[in-house]
Amino acid sequence: MVRSIVANYNLQTFFTSTSKDDPGAIGLIIGQSGTDKDYVLYLAKLPFKYDKSSFGDIDENLILDHAKQITRMLPGGMNVLGIAVAHLEDLTSPLHPKLRHISSNLYKTLDSNRYFHGNHNQGNIILNYSLKTQKYICKEYNISNANLQSVDFKFSPKELKWNRIDCTLLIDEIYYLDKEEVNASLEEHIRAILNQIQEKLNNIQFLIDNQYKNEDDCIETYFKKKINKRGSKKDETDEDKPLEAVALLNHDFSSSLYMHQVVDSSGSLKMSGKIVSRIWVQPKMTLAEVSRFLKQDIICSLAARCEMHIDSLTEEENSEANEFSEISCIHEPPRRVMVSLPDIEPMFSDYLFPGEGQLDAKASVEELLDVKLKGKLNIEDLEGQADFTKYYDDSAQTTTSDNVIKLQSESSGKIMNTPILLAVAVLLISFLMYIYI
Repeated sequence: MVRSIVANYNLQTFFTSTSKDDPGAIGLIIGQSGTDKDYVLYLAKLPFKYDKSSFGDIDENLILDHAKQITRMLPGGMNVLGIAVAHLEDLTSPLHPKLRHISSNLYKTLDSNRYFHGNHNQGNIILNYSLKTQKYICKEYNISNANLQSVDFKFSPKELKWNRIDCTLLIDEIYYLDKEEVNASLEEHIRAILNQIQEKLNNIQFLIDNQYKNEDDCIETYFKKKINKRGSKKDETDEDKPLEAVALLNHDFSSSLYMHQVVDSSGSLKMSGKIVSRIWVQPKMTLAEVSRFLKQDIICSLAARCEMHIDSLTEEENSEANEFSEISCIHEPPRRVMVSLPDIEPMFSDYLFPGEGQLDAKASVEELLDVKLKGKLNIEDLEGQADFTKYYDDSAQTTTSDNVIKLQSESSGKIMNTPILLAVAVLLISFLMYIYI
């Protein structure tokens, strides 16, 4: 069966803005992979150009590093589907060795981080635009067997329709460290608690709009029912309103996660706070796919901010974080915000450290997604600033104030004193993590 792919019509400017006299352009294809069709949301042009006469000299490490950063920004259900390239000639017949190499390593790189879900379940798309003939050629490259086959690709004459689902999940997880684990790095400790959270996420079921239906139902049926409930007169704004998802944990008491046991613990790691998940799906997506996308979004958001926080710590701060014998460390990873791009309904994620604001998010989005944002940035701060006073109070019961350390990025500047009353009013606080004895 030939793979079918449809893209937003306005994405053609990625190719048509490159003339024969310009250097070539290469970018990442971002979209959603469905059961019988894939949907291209955005073409992220990489922030460098190459000489069309030397395509084989492209530094693929720049492409791979860029792809890893972009996967942090994608809401659940969105993946890097492949590579788009504007070149004088057709690089797919036969497939250029450099393009084959980039495609294979791109898939392997994204597959190496199980939390980010940057890959999809099919072969990589290679979309080639010939500047000489002004024609598109789209192929699918199968990573496992190196086969190349044609794809039914087209630009939609109208903008693709997306349905939005929101979910807020309370995280309050503790991981106990044994004597062997206590001297491991902070990164290893975080990976351990993320694995524990991932296992519990696998047992979660979602109520969509306070209903539990067959997982094979399409999500569009919920939006149609929502409109019909308000009468036969169709209100266009109702169709655009998001659905709320409620997470229900299906306890498997045979699992070791729920068995009471006495452990000899030398320390513990706790993640606490509320994670806000927001995803966009195609109307034909099933509830099973929606559930999978929500779980992907939650774990990716957690992993992304943890990874960024670890990268931001200095060598001295990293050593302090592992001094479990006398020090309790309170960590405040960056919070998640959602950023709008022109002419695109789904939003992208960015992560802000304390003290960072709109200008920081704007600079990050413009660099990674190759877009110029004019005027005020449309950004939604879903989680707000965290109030960590009570965590200091909890730590002070077992240790002196001199031994309580708060770790955050040196580049984050001053802490913004957002009133906790505001965070409570909107039921959203940012994610906190702390380590204590």
